[in-house]
Amino acid sequence: MEAPINRKGAEVLFIPPSADYFAMPHWFTLLGYLMLFHEIGLDYTWSAYAAEGGNFGLFHSMELAKRLNTKIYAEAKRLGVKWILGGECGHMWRVVHQYMDTFSGPADFLEEPVSPITGTKFENAKSTKMVHICEFTADLIKNNKLKLDLSRNDGWKVTFHDSCNPARSMGLIEEPRYVIKNVCNYFYEMPENTIKERTFCCGSGAGLGSDENIEMRFRGGLPRANAVKYVHEKYGVNLLACICAIDKASLPPLLEYWVPGVEVAGIHELVGNALVMKGEKERTTNLRGEPLKETEGKGDV
Repeated sequence: MEAPINRKGAEVLFIPPSADYFAMPHWFTLLGYLMLFHEIGLDYTWSAYAAEGGNFGLFHSMELAKRLNTKIYAEAKRLGVKWILGGECGHMWRVVHQYMDTFSGPADFLEEPVSPITGTKFENAKSTKMVHICEFTADLIKNNKLKLDLSRNDGWKVTFHDSCNPARSMGLIEEPRYVIKNVCNYFYEMPENTIKERTFCCGSGAGLGSDENIEMRFRGGLPRANAVKYVHEKYGVNLLACICAIDKASLPPLLEYWVPGVEVAGIHELVGNALVMKGEKERTTNLRGEPLKETEGKGDV
């Protein structure tokens, strides 16, 4: 499966958070990206220079945030792409939507993003020229461009954590849920006063994700863990999905401590599991190498 890097003239530049390359469970999200792009034949490239969409300058200084953000546009211009697609990263998307035009714009050398698969114009990205992967995938699903077998995720009973930056700062709330509901049979919301615009912090916000802050992280993340515990005990939820690299790093130890038996995943891991690819061999495992399972009953999809 091709993973083009630094390829000039591609239509799309894809920017993920760097944790997707090497960390767990982030790596399974990256596999989902690769499968999706291969299946739809997306003309895209990765960049070895702008390989990190996450912007820790947001926690340090305006100048550092600007420098880290500007390299995305610099690579888009060098590689001659038309527009930019971004992966599952919370603070990257806050910088993109709240500060990118001020820091690095206007991006007049790029085109208004249009999906080459569906023809959809992403008018919300007219200014920044950068589209979120959940918006892109939701559009593919809505236009029936993907063949999906939801039963491949039947080993998971899923709930969704609204990461602070995408949800409260950007309003990216319904697109992730739309994707999950179309790739999973079993989806259960946490209590309504703990999600969407009223979401709880993962416990590692503002860069507090290091291990020396572990007690603070666990205390700060208790409200979220308590809401997960509710759906774990009521519905048997065993997977917490989210679209933020910091959350994917901070939530596994939090849940291991407060709610044992619940794993963490990115949405595109679930997409990769469900995706029926042309000419594929019979699948017997999910992206984690675990045997596919069947579960009776259905959730509130």
